[in-house]
Amino acid sequence: MRYKVIAVVVAVVVVAAAGAATLVDRTPTMRYVAQHEDTSVPRADAHQGLSIDPETFSSHLPVIAIDTHGQEIPGDVLYVDGEPIIREDGRTVLTTTPEGATDAQVDVRVYDARDGSPNTLDGTPALESKALIHYRGHRSREFAKRNYSLHLIDDEGMPRDEKVAGMASENAWVLNGPYLDKSLIRNYMAYTLGQHLHVLAPDVRFCELFVDGEYRGLFLIMESVKEASNRVNLSEPTGKGDATSYLLKMDRPDLDALEIEDLGVITESKRSAISILHPTAEDITPGQVEWITQDMSFIEKSLYSYDYDTADYGYWNTLDVDSFVDYFLFNEFTMNYDAGSYSTYLYKDLRGKLTIGPYWDFNSAFDNYVDTSYASCEGFAMVERYWFYMLTKDEKFTDAVIERYRELRQGLLSDENLQAYVDDTVAFLGDAVDRIWEVWGYTFDPDAVRSGGKLDPDERNPRDYEEALDQLRDFIERRGAWLDAHIEDLRQFSHESAVKMQNH
Repeated sequence: MRYKVIAVVVAVVVVAAAGAATLVDRTPTMRYVAQHEDTSVPRADAHQGLSIDPETFSSHLPVIAIDTHGQEIPGDVLYVDGEPIIREDGRTVLTTTPEGATDAQVDVRVYDARDGSPNTLDGTPALESKALIHYRGHRSREFAKRNYSLHLIDDEGMPRDEKVAGMASENAWVLNGPYLDKSLIRNYMAYTLGQHLHVLAPDVRFCELFVDGEYRGLFLIMESVKEASNRVNLSEPTGKGDATSYLLKMDRPDLDALEIEDLGVITESKRSAISILHPTAEDITPGQVEWITQDMSFIEKSLYSYDYDTADYGYWNTLDVDSFVDYFLFNEFTMNYDAGSYSTYLYKDLRGKLTIGPYWDFNSAFDNYVDTSYASCEGFAMVERYWFYMLTKDEKFTDAVIERYRELRQGLLSDENLQAYVDDTVAFLGDAVDRIWEVWGYTFDPDAVRSGGKLDPDERNPRDYEEALDQLRDFIERRGAWLDAHIEDLRQFSHESAVKMQNH
């Protein structure tokens, strides 16, 4: 989620300040440029019509074409007699290829003209590659508009790192298609704004997708979360022993994941499972699994003990506090309340502290949950999440959150900046907004969409695109106003008489 050059700069910082994490310098000058802000590449006229016919289609956005050669893409939910098959961990059983593989091999072409000319399917691709593909997501696997995991490979089937749509070279990508999000821009806004904060965020680009010649609409091509020089860049162990940098994911239980039995499993029975993403299952040793488990337990003990706020044992000795402050604030502002429970990532470099991030999955943020309305724009929920339940008991943490909020409301999270960001992003999309509704326009009618693929109750669903944007704009204004009036109320969670009677 950062360019390689950043890791080089940060390595210099580590020499000067022992104990600093590898990825700590996240100043605005060292960030990605949001796609709609990038003036370095000439663009074609944004008005290229409504045609979604492959022969006449034209777009100013990058275009991705996938040829499955007639194969079914695996990763679909497997049904028997109209009911999904459920595994012991509560997840659904998924389809595979006829050979039993979880990915199908396909051909991918990326059209991304850099000379100002429009992107068409009869043009010269900027990238042609074989790739492995499967459907991805949790609830979204059952949406009519699917999300995809894409891994570029060479002719021998080995990972192939390539730049895609101007993003840093890698082989693992995600194609995320807004379906519930009728504004089309929630994830894009969250990721690009989040790149200004003290938490890693994936680089993203809007694109338009064709699968086997069929127009599938507007998508985000996104960096996936993994350890790599251009993603979460962690130090490799240099000495003997089991100590290692690591990348973790907090999510629903998964029989296929390498879950750890850390202290939190015992102390917080309702906490989501934590699994190891790096080192990978192919490379990790039993000793490293044990080392990571014990290291996490030590960190958790420093937070969930009576002396969690003392000089010698305080949580700030083991946590990158700035990342936890910004993660708390940004997800609280957007009311992205899966954060801290699901799709939550953490990493620790051998030379640093446990850091939360990268940000992930804002499809349901800004009052867009299927079965829960946050239309009142009121309240705090991140205070109930693991880690933050204890962090907000310390007045130093709550003071840092309040101070940081006041700072961000003067700039990044100001009404003026956020509303302008909405307007600028929609203007950048141009006719792509209209093209998508040529296929998916029926979803504005709640009666045409099955339960689970729309907001509940039906009255919450926008009836056209302008209404969808108005809902987003209204949420931003009212959420900011509520937090302006109530951000100081966070101090109740760290009030001495309320939460600390049994401390020390």
